[in-house]
Amino acid sequence: MRALSLMICQLTQSSSDIVESLSAYFTLDTFDLDSIRIANRPCENSDDLEEDIWGVAGLVLGLASSVGAIYRAGAHDAVLKIKGLILSWIPHVNSLVQNYGFCSEGTEILMSVGSCLALPIVVTFCQRVELINDNELDHLLNGYVELISELISVKKSGSFHQSLLMASCIGAGSLLACILNEGVHSIEVECVKGLLELFRKCYSDPYPPLIHLGGMLGVVNAMGASAGILVHINHLTSSMQTGYEQTESRYLRGPLLSSPVCQPDLTSLMQDIFLVAQNSDEHQLQQYAAWAVSFLRHHMWSKEVLDSDDIAGSKSVSHSFPDDTVIMRLCLWLMHLSVSEKGIIAHVGTVATVLRCLSRASRLPILDWGAIIRRCMRYEDQVAELLPPDSALMKGILREECVQFSISHANQFDPLLTFLDELSDLSRFKTLELNLQTCLLIHLADLIKVFSGSRIEKLLNDITHYLSSVTSILRISCWKGLYQCLDEASLDSVDYIYHIEKCMEVLFSLLPMQSASITEVDRLSFVEEWSEAIKCLGKARRGWLLDFLQVSQEDLVHGAGQFIDVVKKIQVKAKLVRIGSLPLTELGRLKAYILNSEPRGVWDVLIEVVATLQHAEGSVRRQWVVDALEVSCISSYPSTALQFLGMLCGISCKYMPLLILDRLTVLSDLPVTLTSLISDPSWEVVAESIVSYLWVSTERIYNWATQNLSSDDTPGIQPIDESENDMVAFLLRVMHRACVSLKDHLPLEKQLKLANMVVN
Repeated sequence: MRALSLMICQLTQSSSDIVESLSAYFTLDTFDLDSIRIANRPCENSDDLEEDIWGVAGLVLGLASSVGAIYRAGAHDAVLKIKGLILSWIPHVNSLVQNYGFCSEGTEILMSVGSCLALPIVVTFCQRVELINDNELDHLLNGYVELISELISVKKSGSFHQSLLMASCIGAGSLLACILNEGVHSIEVECVKGLLELFRKCYSDPYPPLIHLGGMLGVVNAMGASAGILVHINHLTSSMQTGYEQTESRYLRGPLLSSPVCQPDLTSLMQDIFLVAQNSDEHQLQQYAAWAVSFLRHHMWSKEVLDSDDIAGSKSVSHSFPDDTVIMRLCLWLMHLSVSEKGIIAHVGTVATVLRCLSRASRLPILDWGAIIRRCMRYEDQVAELLPPDSALMKGILREECVQFSISHANQFDPLLTFLDELSDLSRFKTLELNLQTCLLIHLADLIKVFSGSRIEKLLNDITHYLSSVTSILRISCWKGLYQCLDEASLDSVDYIYHIEKCMEVLFSLLPMQSASITEVDRLSFVEEWSEAIKCLGKARRGWLLDFLQVSQEDLVHGAGQFIDVVKKIQVKAKLVRIGSLPLTELGRLKAYILNSEPRGVWDVLIEVVATLQHAEGSVRRQWVVDALEVSCISSYPSTALQFLGMLCGISCKYMPLLILDRLTVLSDLPVTLTSLISDPSWEVVAESIVSYLWVSTERIYNWATQNLSSDDTPGIQPIDESENDMVAFLLRVMHRACVSLKDHLPLEKQLKLANMVVN
């Protein structure tokens, strides 16, 4: 791109703007930009350029041929700028690019030859990625007609005039073919016939041979031959697929060779060219005519055309439908859907309903479904100015139905598979509306069924890279899509499971944490995202899941970002245990980590663990209560273990049927809830251990509160962290009250010590 841009800048004046704007995408350094500014002056000898006009054309063709790669690199604005630049160099077409600030003056007119050839390449690509609209297509075609008409009327014979007329004929034919062969936009019959007549005039009137060649190539290119174009721009090839049945229609939509209306004109044109190739006295002209015939013959006998006809013929029996069946009538109605014709315009909701019905059909007749679905994708925007908006119909629902229809039948029709392949490519996917991105992500499992192995890997890799910049809605959709993939796949047999797991790892890292300032809408989204994540992770391979959710002591002492991931892992583990995807022992392995953590940041973890233990057996809960009290005797953060103890006692005793989620409340209620548990006969087996640890923890907190820290000097006991200082008075009151309530379980010596404790 740098090389092309620098050379073009040496030839033109206004293109420095495009080069400087492209520098943002292609990292041109300061030296390159300075070189551009120095070289950015009109060439002194335009005669030299006229002698090498086709060399200049090659630069423009190179620029046009790069748009696909530039788009895939994510530089969508650069594609539009290149399109605008090429348009600006074509007379009668450049009025489209006023907003770009380009103009064709002076030496830049020499770029018009290459631009006439290159424009169909750019238009073909822009049609596929919806970067060009119907009005632009009509304007471009009319611009070619005006340019050719003007060049014919001017009596000149210079090399530049001949080259421009030749290039404009070749480009016009190619543009006509790329529009019609796409099968999406309709063109008036009279416009097409007028253009074909201009081609006839070019090769039949007494012009130099070069102009004759341009007219002949214009004819065969209009029929799809692609002569003189560096990339293949034709898509539809079979008359079986297009269904030209309205011979009286004023519009054409589909390959020119398939049109009954234009058949007489095309036959006459090709007879003329064939006679020149057979009988002309001028050897060069005869050779040019033979080339034109050969290009068309090569196209009509190409593998694409033959395969298409063969498919249409071989499947016509198995996919034959009587004309009076509902499916056939709906398909034909959809095939002839158009806003170009005068008459009743179908409502957007009607089209969406028809597509929804056909999505559920087990099979469909052989039609050009690729062109049909692309027309439907653009239909809503086309009729927006003609029909009042329907408040009951959500905008974009028709395009979503197009995607779902394509997914339903992509295994039967390759054009639909190609359509999905294009939409799923990351560069295209990023430009889609939110509802279409959501639809594709939710239907990941369906895409995987129709894509090849390498395409599946690319799809999942693209999604993984894209996830870091997406919204919560898309993350939720992706979790849903991955869940379907895991639900329908045998995980031991699929080759792409590694890529699914990488995708889940990225999604996990993006799981949001609960926030006090969260809005109601965000809270609902938060709950849904976590719910879908747990469902999906619950379907994952057990070995991978345990490795991924593994937490070590080192993880807990790292920075804030690392600690957040650890907190999420524990929360996920607790939720997975609750739904039965992991055994309770997996949560037990994290007991010491959870209860010995700093209170700040682990409150949500404590809630998840207690909510999980709520449904555990009584023996399991009893052991957790004992362990929590034991940890409070040695932890640097006793308030964490005691808050957990308060919640667990709350859900286990008869006075607290609900889970209390207030940090101070669960502690202040501890004397009541813990006493209630001890009084339950089923808890008598652990009553002695509970009261023993309760006393040790209370004495430790008392010594801490009174600055008698000698108890923490015992080997194996960690000193209480300074961050707990704010809780000291409150914790002491709570623990003292709990011990008083259970003093009958203490020996006399400890009862005396309890009575001598001074608690404010």
